[in-house]
Amino acid sequence: MIKKILFGMIIVVVMAAMAGGYAIYSFFPEDDFVARFALENPSRSAFLLVRNDTVIGQQNLHQPMPLGSTVTLIIAIEFAEQVGKGWINLDEKVNKNELLRFYVPHLDRGAHNNWLNSETYISYGDSIPIIEIAKGMIQYSSYANSEWLMNRLGTDNINNRLLELGCTDHAPIYPFVSSLFIAKEYYTTKKDDQLIKAINNLSEEQYNHYAFSIHAKMLQDVEYRNQPIEITETTQRIWSDRLPAGSVSDYVTLMKKLNSKTYFDKTTQTLLNEIIETSMSEPSIREFYHHIGIKTGATPLVITKALYAKDRKGNTTEMAYFFNDLDAQEIKKMDLSVKDFDRAVLRNTLMVQKIQKLYSSYE
Repeated sequence: MIKKILFGMIIVVVMAAMAGGYAIYSFFPEDDFVARFALENPSRSAFLLVRNDTVIGQQNLHQPMPLGSTVTLIIAIEFAEQVGKGWINLDEKVNKNELLRFYVPHLDRGAHNNWLNSETYISYGDSIPIIEIAKGMIQYSSYANSEWLMNRLGTDNINNRLLELGCTDHAPIYPFVSSLFIAKEYYTTKKDDQLIKAINNLSEEQYNHYAFSIHAKMLQDVEYRNQPIEITETTQRIWSDRLPAGSVSDYVTLMKKLNSKTYFDKTTQTLLNEIIETSMSEPSIREFYHHIGIKTGATPLVITKALYAKDRKGNTTEMAYFFNDLDAQEIKKMDLSVKDFDRAVLRNTLMVQKIQKLYSSYE
């Protein structure tokens, strides 16, 4: 009897230790987690870090990955270019209700609501300056703002900008909020595996065509977005897997253009600084950086980031890392670790050396 009790106690202790280990893994950040995860999960990861024009670590350079709202950097650049050409007047104000046409609750992890509750947004009345829509897209990752700007700027112009920027691995950008309704609009009788198979069989051109058709309906009918839609794990995966995709090579090349401050004309660059480098308003950031710009993207399956910086010592950094098909535990761990990782890469020479050693050992 005593042996059974002791055995039972040992089992309880072992299970508690395992649970404790799981908690430590899940709920504590690790400043090198991002780099290690990419190496350990090459089929779901892409990574590129450049410091002072030297590649520190790279993986799957040209593999297109779903981008989430990191893709909105392209939209922001097209916006700034059109302002520079005089096609858009920065004095223009937009009725806030117009943005609601493309707002789908629970789609963007609360991003649009965070923007709506920001002091900047609240400080305006019924209308908001058009530049604040672009800032909300970048700073808060508002999908509604993204889709509104796609319509205003023209997706043909945005995709032509991709070519001009040299993004050779990039898929076309299309109205990705609208695409969430494809299953409901075109496949009402299909569920689960049948639905996945049907949509996966769509070509890129057909899928995008459906998205544009729904986008037109959302423009015409302000209530379209309010129709009941079941955002299940299946529909989330379908939607996430077909998001506009790009490579870390494309985005680090883009980061280098932004970091140089010489690629774009002065008017465009000044506006991009205002839209992308919003953290430079904080004294604690200005203490370390001459300039820094960061854009993240996230879905329940995806975490992506692209950043550039020049620190007060003159070091330049460009980095992009894209992860796909993450489970809930991995998302949680990434959410906790990415800021520590970014900070370590940007401020700690030892971390850069560690990453260089890690990646060189895998080559």
